[in-house]
Amino acid sequence: MQINDRADDSSGLPRPPSIFMTISPLRRLKHEDFVPQVVTVGPYHYGVGPHYSSLPENQETERYKAVEANEMNRHKKVAFAYVEKDIRRYNSDNHLLESVRRMVKDIRQEYATDLDFFKTEEELVEVFAEDAAFVVEILRCNGGIKRGFNTYYCSRFPRPLRKSVLQDFVLLENQIPLFLLLKVIALDSACASDKEAEKELGSLIHKVACELLPFCSLSPESVHRVIGNLSERKHLLDCLYRLVTHGGAPPNPAVSLVEKPTHFHRAVELYSSGITFRAVDPGNMVSVKYDPKKAILYVPKIRVGDDTERLFRNLIAYESHLIDEVHVLSYFRFMNSLIDGPDDVALLVEKGVLAQDIGSNEEVASMWNRLCINTMRVCSEEYEEVAQMLMQHCGYRFNALKAEFKQTYLSRPWVLVSVMSAASLLIMTLLITIYTVLIYEKPGA
Repeated sequence: MQINDRADDSSGLPRPPSIFMTISPLRRLKHEDFVPQVVTVGPYHYGVGPHYSSLPENQETERYKAVEANEMNRHKKVAFAYVEKDIRRYNSDNHLLESVRRMVKDIRQEYATDLDFFKTEEELVEVFAEDAAFVVEILRCNGGIKRGFNTYYCSRFPRPLRKSVLQDFVLLENQIPLFLLLKVIALDSACASDKEAEKELGSLIHKVACELLPFCSLSPESVHRVIGNLSERKHLLDCLYRLVTHGGAPPNPAVSLVEKPTHFHRAVELYSSGITFRAVDPGNMVSVKYDPKKAILYVPKIRVGDDTERLFRNLIAYESHLIDEVHVLSYFRFMNSLIDGPDDVALLVEKGVLAQDIGSNEEVASMWNRLCINTMRVCSEEYEEVAQMLMQHCGYRFNALKAEFKQTYLSRPWVLVSVMSAASLLIMTLLITIYTVLIYEKPGA
C-alpha cells in the first residue's frame, strides 16, 4: 500500500477549504434540499440525525427519527468493524483509526468552519473513521461487490433505501474528504499503488454518477478526466460537479464573467423563428452549442425526476463557493430563458431534449424557473455568445416567415400535396382558358 498520509502544504499556509455550509440566500428557498434525510456523514449534521423534513413535527416523528438514526449508526459501526478486521488480516500493524488520527489536521483544513462539534479529538477520529468505512461499503454494495459480513448490514440495503442514502452522500453539507475514502480502500484492499486505489474507487463513483446525474449519459472523455484523477478531487459532490461541467479541466483565469446576461426568447418562440432543437447525448452542462448556418440549437439530453431539483440546488450551492466558476449557474440561466411555461417543456420533450418523470409539464417548468432565484446575474462567455446569436436570428423577420412556411406546408405532406394540386388545377384552367380565347380570335375560326 503506497498511499501516504497527506503532508502539510510546503508553503506553511492552510489549503483553501472544500466542504462548506450552504449560504443563507439559497438555504432560505428550500431548506430541506440541503439536509440529509436518511443518514448523516461528516461533522455538519453530526448528532442531529436524519431530518425527514417531509414528516410532521410531533413527538412520534422525533421518536421515529431517533430510531432511524440509531439504526444507521449501527450500520456504520458494523461496517467499520468489518473493514478494520479486514485491514488487520492483510497487515496486523495497520489500523484505520490510527491512520485517520494522523490525518486530523488535513481533515480540519477541508472544512470551512472549525470542527467544534466534537467533545474530544478522539471522538472526531472515530466519527470520520466510521463514516469513511460506511461510505466505502455502501459504494461497494451499490457497485455490486459482494462482502463477507452480515448480509443485513450495508450489503443488502433495499434499493429505494440505498438510493436515498446515495442521494444524501452528494449533499454539500454531508461530505467527507475523498482522501479518506481512498485511504480506506488502500488499506482494506491492500493496494500496491495510489492508482490502484483510485481505480477501485473511481469505478464505484462512476456507477453512482450514472444513477444520480440526470444527464442520460456521460462522455468517456469527461469520465476519464475526472475518475482517472481522483487524487485531485475533493469529495463526492466535487466529482459530480466536475463531471457535469468541464470534466476536470482547470478553469481558465483569462475567461471573464458576463454581468447582466442576455435573456433570449423561450423555446416556442425560437421554434417559431425557425430554430430547431437537437438533443446532445452524451452531454453535460457545457454541451450547449448553436449552429447559425443550420439554425440548430444543441442542448444536452436530460431526464427530470423527483430528485433532480435537490441535486441541482446542491451543485449550485457548491459552485457559489468556487472562484470564477459559473458553469452550473450559466446552464440554469440558459434553461430558465428557454423554458417559461408547460408549452416549452412539451416542445423540448417532443424534440427529445427533455424527459420528465415527475408528472406534469407545469412542474418541470416551475422547477427550472425556481433554480436561479437568489443567485448572481452572471454567466459564462460561451453561454452569452449563444444567447446573442439566438437573439440575432430572431431579429430577422424573414426567418420567422420562412419557418412559418416550413411548419405549415413542408412539415405536413398532405397540405403540400393539396396546395400543389390546387396550383396545378389553377394552371390547367388558365391554360384551357387561354387556348379557348386563342381559338376564337384566330382568323377564319
